[in-house]
Amino acid sequence: MPEAADIRIIAMDLDGTLVKGQQGITPRVRRAIDDVRAAGIEITIATGRMFRSARRFAADLQVTLPIICYQGSLVRDPVTGVTHQHEVLPTHPARAAVEFARQRGLHVNAYIDDELYMEADTPEGRFYAASSNVPITFVDDLAVAVAAGSTKLVFVMDEDRVLDAVADMDGRFGSAVQATRSHPRFAEIVRRDVNKGTALARVATVADVPLEETMGIGDNLNDLDLVRTAGIGVAMGDGDPRVLAAADWITGSYEDDGVAQAIERLLNGRASHQG
Repeated sequence: MPEAADIRIIAMDLDGTLVKGQQGITPRVRRAIDDVRAAGIEITIATGRMFRSARRFAADLQVTLPIICYQGSLVRDPVTGVTHQHEVLPTHPARAAVEFARQRGLHVNAYIDDELYMEADTPEGRFYAASSNVPITFVDDLAVAVAAGSTKLVFVMDEDRVLDAVADMDGRFGSAVQATRSHPRFAEIVRRDVNKGTALARVATVADVPLEETMGIGDNLNDLDLVRTAGIGVAMGDGDPRVLAAADWITGSYEDDGVAQAIERLLNGRASHQG
């Protein structure tokens, strides 16, 4: 594992890590981010959210590195809009997943060219749109729409159904896609060959920084590859057990300013090394 003094990029998850529900970035976390930037360390965001949703947070935090969206399917510069990576779902598994949702009576969203698409106006769909603060485009047939190239699909359901749904869907639609959980109520379908870890490697390449000189902070199952891939992987204290097991460091929960705790530990380690 690299020393704290070696870290040059920190990639942070949004939901459950930097923000939670309607709760935003806390003052202590903001101060820690200011301090880490003053120390010459760059930050970026690694989220399952759409680019248009994540970009607001990037602007708020003055992120200039490419940000990771859609579980790693999209890597795009939040300032210039330049795309460094964009991988869409193959048509056949995307259509199969939409048909699966219809058969099971599940709500599903599709994401095409950074727009949110739904087939029906449902409470689950309204919940998702409100939590992401993005408008909805309704279509008559989502299975037809995804043929244009959907970046990901999201199934919205009650919390107690998500883990079973992920287990049921992973592998059901072929080997090219995978299922993961990004939120207590969201099960997602993305390409199997992309994740937040592969996307972090892309960001590091763009920034000309060795991958081992990165830190990744996250909490949920979709953060597992981020935590595994980063030079120092950090799990939020209330995170998924698999993420906790993979982490080099375990920090506090969102409520305990876990991101700030991790950054403070990093900066203290750098100070000790320099001293």
